[in-house]
Amino acid sequence: MITDYLKAGYPVLMVRTHEPERFIGSMVKKINGRTPYQWDLVRGYRELGNGAEWQEADPFDLPNVAARGKEKAVWFLRNFHFSIKEPVVIQSIQNNLPAYKAKGITLVLVAPDVDLPAELEREVVVLDFPLPTREELRNILAGLEESTGVKAEHEGMVLDAAQGLTWEEAENALALALVRQKCFDPKTITELKAQMVKKSAALEFSQFKETFETLGGLENLKDWTLNRFKIRRPGLPFRGILLLGIPGTGKSHFAKALGNQVGWPCLSLNLGKVFGSLVGESEAKMREALKVVDAMAPCVLFIDEIEKGLAGVGGSSTDGGTTQRVGGTFLTWLNDHTSQVFVIATCNDYAKIPPEYTRMGRWDAIFFVDNPGPHEQKEILDIYRRQFEVDMVFPSPDLESYSGAEIRQVAIEAAYNGGDLDTAARFVIPISRSQKAQTDALREWAKARTIPASRPILEEVKGKRRVQL
Repeated sequence: MITDYLKAGYPVLMVRTHEPERFIGSMVKKINGRTPYQWDLVRGYRELGNGAEWQEADPFDLPNVAARGKEKAVWFLRNFHFSIKEPVVIQSIQNNLPAYKAKGITLVLVAPDVDLPAELEREVVVLDFPLPTREELRNILAGLEESTGVKAEHEGMVLDAAQGLTWEEAENALALALVRQKCFDPKTITELKAQMVKKSAALEFSQFKETFETLGGLENLKDWTLNRFKIRRPGLPFRGILLLGIPGTGKSHFAKALGNQVGWPCLSLNLGKVFGSLVGESEAKMREALKVVDAMAPCVLFIDEIEKGLAGVGGSSTDGGTTQRVGGTFLTWLNDHTSQVFVIATCNDYAKIPPEYTRMGRWDAIFFVDNPGPHEQKEILDIYRRQFEVDMVFPSPDLESYSGAEIRQVAIEAAYNGGDLDTAARFVIPISRSQKAQTDALREWAKARTIPASRPILEEVKGKRRVQL
């Protein structure tokens, strides 16, 4: 793709990558008929491939140096983004654009990420250099196998674990796994990938202990999601789900348990930590966080109470449009990403979610998580009764309007008063009673817009449809 822009004569490109040497090395082999130059802040510039000496070049004058140089040339500028926002540099690039086009000269800015000055936004095309492909990772592994004499027992799992690493990171991770475990251990490689998460303030590598065994009810949601993981295949969209529902009904518990259930690492994205004080900082943080998420694939991405992090996306924000741009970046990724990342977002207040966030296609499904039915209430109560060692000395109380979290609190309260569940239930006031109007409105909104997460409710809906037929 990048070579297409060079052939088309684009005067200035910016390529985002953490692998400048690999990028430049790969491009030098593809730009037949054009002279390659490289520049950096310390050594200056030189022509590549002929042993030429480095020559000094002030970054402020570099756009003019390139314009006075050979025709049909490509200048790879490493870390030039430190100078790109200087007024004299902006003006020099603008002044030389006609010369670049006439002489077939292209400046290629090579950097991890940068926000371009407004004066150059329409002149510079921003591209991404892809991380090593699966075949390239296989070549790295084959090279290490040949040099060490150790064969990978589970090549597919090793390559899955290394997916998303740079060339150098993959070499280092494979070598370290070999040193620690005397084999190419996928788990060690995944643990090293988790180090990337720590560099992003908005992401957390979550070591949740929850499983589906500790989550009562939600059978329809569980079955549907596990089937999604089982049937997924290349080319078939695999996005995620939005869980809308009453607080305390197990939405977050389900998200935390899914990673353990399918054996995928779980990342948590804190949208509040994405926003920074500098112009363009928030958008860059979101892009970087999503790059890390893609690199960690296959993984589960958990976003708790997404409506709070997106406050202001609908246009009421006074932050100059930052929230809308950050939200737009996330939406674009959610709609277009091809990595094996399954997103689970929870939401308690549908009124605060802009319509574009509930459009089908961005999510595989939107589920409504209501209070548990009678069978689920007993199942949930039994789970927490065993966890908190509450004996069934007294009859089970009426928990019709209680959420899963509220049933848990009843069990805790009972553990403090000798196992009297009926008395304990009187100390826990469910939201369905204290905020009846809000919960009734939420249920009414969800009826025609969401899928029920509990099997009894789903069967009831199916039964009504059969009667109508």
